[in-house]
Amino acid sequence: MPFKASNSSKYKVEIVLPGYGKTSRLSTKSKRKATAEKMEKALRLIWEDGFYELVEALEPEGPGKGGKIDLPTLYHAWRRDELDELARRVNDPLLKEAVKTFAQTLDYENHRLGARHFLRITVEPSGPLLAGTEARVSWVYEPSHIDRCVRHMIQAEGYKPNTVKNGLWGFLSKFLQDRLGTPDARAILREAERPSEDDRRDVVLSPEALHRVISASEWEVRMFLILKASTGIDKTPILRIRGRDVDEENWSLFVRDNKTRERSARIDLPPVAMYALQMLLKDRRPEERAFRLSKGQLDYRWRKTRKAAGLTPENGYEDGVRLKDLRHTFAAHYLRGGGNIAGLMGRLRHSREEQSLMYGRHETNGHSDMESAAEAMGLELPDRLKEDLSEPESEGRSDWQIPEWWFDRSEPPRLPGEDGPEILDVPDRGGLGGGRKGYSEADYREAIEEAGSISGAARLLDVGKSLVRRQCIRHEIRVPTLDGEVPGDSDSEEE
Repeated sequence: MPFKASNSSKYKVEIVLPGYGKTSRLSTKSKRKATAEKMEKALRLIWEDGFYELVEALEPEGPGKGGKIDLPTLYHAWRRDELDELARRVNDPLLKEAVKTFAQTLDYENHRLGARHFLRITVEPSGPLLAGTEARVSWVYEPSHIDRCVRHMIQAEGYKPNTVKNGLWGFLSKFLQDRLGTPDARAILREAERPSEDDRRDVVLSPEALHRVISASEWEVRMFLILKASTGIDKTPILRIRGRDVDEENWSLFVRDNKTRERSARIDLPPVAMYALQMLLKDRRPEERAFRLSKGQLDYRWRKTRKAAGLTPENGYEDGVRLKDLRHTFAAHYLRGGGNIAGLMGRLRHSREEQSLMYGRHETNGHSDMESAAEAMGLELPDRLKEDLSEPESEGRSDWQIPEWWFDRSEPPRLPGEDGPEILDVPDRGGLGGGRKGYSEADYREAIEEAGSISGAARLLDVGKSLVRRQCIRHEIRVPTLDGEVPGDSDSEEE
């Protein structure tokens, strides 16, 4: 029977349902006992009619929270014979809301960008509205709808297939797996047309070009380029390196990967990378980052540097050179220097062997491996006959060495010139977005995740608590100490 709690003037319902057990105390939002009794009766009939998911949707989602629906909503849907429509809404929320909620859990930049593109072309009024503003999540379960999104970005908007595959397709894969599970998600994607054209560029810089672009960079960018070219680590994991990640005794580095946790690993470092990290972390605390630059600052400086160094289309580099191309450069020279595909797979933390095999054409260098194969088959040429052959030309190893001034913080960027080195300007770091220190959204999100509170994140970033709080509101960052919610205007800075 409905009852009143001691601190409420409204009735609550608590009944036992066959095969389900006792329900939670559900508020009827009514001061009339007769209305509460009708709701209790309706609840029993709804359960007997097999609408189990609607009854389960009444259960509170957490302490101090309600369920997906409330009892009056369920009662009125039953009274109007609209239970099927309510069930569809409960299990099939608005596409816009579901995508926005899921996107907040993503850490990989390309997948977040894919979510923004998906919303833009499907439900936002300013876009082509491929799905419509009121579309439900079930819209994306149709493979032909996924094909429409892919074709629109490639054909109508001119995006390259590989860009769409890494962004939009990658996001949809994660989103479907979260909603349906891996088997059902893969079944849908198998029927859709995956962007298949391989438009990846394989730019490999020569030692001369690499030295030129590093010399044209300011000190912190020089250290970044040295680390990236000598290890092949991606941009975001390098910018996230903290003092505690570096093992100076064993010359190793823990790399936090932002695509999947499985790709996070501890890797060995060459001497040049170890020395660069020691310079970056000098007088820093273990929790401090090695780099002060944000992604935006780094990208801006890279564009200026590559232009000054001549790594442009005018000089034969198609579409310019990306920071990503330094990863390709590392892979190619790793194989040319005697490494193998298995070793490269571990160094680059590839999950599939074919990712490393794309660099296989760089593996053959010189004639020693062919000579060994011939000798193993008993086809060794006698020494007397070898004398009649001239020695083959060989690329050999590079004799380039790093100039010591690269590691000097006070040395400005420069390029060689006929009348001596040409000193280049260093971009100003003033007027930064994301706070006075230029932190990005990812920086604030990671600090909140690590510290668990606004105050802790402020200490990690060395900024004020009010600034962190404003950035959490701006970027909709959920704070654990606020019950996993985004801060509101009424939340204090201490919280």
